Amino acid sequence: MDGKGNNSSVCSVANGAIDREACQKSWFAVYVQVKCEKKTAQKLRALGYEVFVPVQEEIHQWSDRRKKIEVIVIPMVVFLKVTTSELKEIEKFSYIYSVLKYPGSKIAAVIPDKQIEQFKFMLGNCDSEVLIEPFKVIKGAKIRVVRGALRGVEGQISRNGVNGFKLYISIDNLACASVEISIQDCELI
Repeated sequence: MDGKGNNSSVCSVANGAIDREACQKSWFAVYVQVKCEKKTAQKLRALGYEVFVPVQEEIHQWSDRRKKIEVIVIPMVVFLKVTTSELKEIEKFSYIYSVLKYPGSKIAAVIPDKQIEQFKFMLGNCDSEVLIEPFKVIKGAKIRVVRGALRGVEGQISRNGVNGFKLYISIDNLACASVEISIQDCELI
């Protein structure tokens, strides 16, 4: 879409037929100015794009009061669900620094829908803080959460300390989201 709300996305045409693959919307991560994630998302939403900024509530304590505030989970990152042609237009906006690319490539990295949906679900339903850790290969069993607020989430589990466990879900080419979990709430897949 251009700044006037017109859809400038063009799908490739072969033999008079629209190529549906070329029009498919996918999730991409874009880097923005620090502390401007919400403002950037607002601008992109106003242009008609589907946007996701991961936030979670934290309670901050001052000497005279406590207050719930929304904290950005992945600083300087905004997720967009757009076509590749829309992404090329968005890259030109002054408030977009760059697009997450596949390692060693100039091609924008597509983040699978399932990873975004599980990440959104984790943020909206867990009782403890979601942490973002550098992308790494996680050693641990593949599990599915079968009880509790995160029921249905699939990921890998790793021991964290003496009695604690962490559930990890991957966000391809970017990071891992982790949260503390009870091993009794999980089953192997």
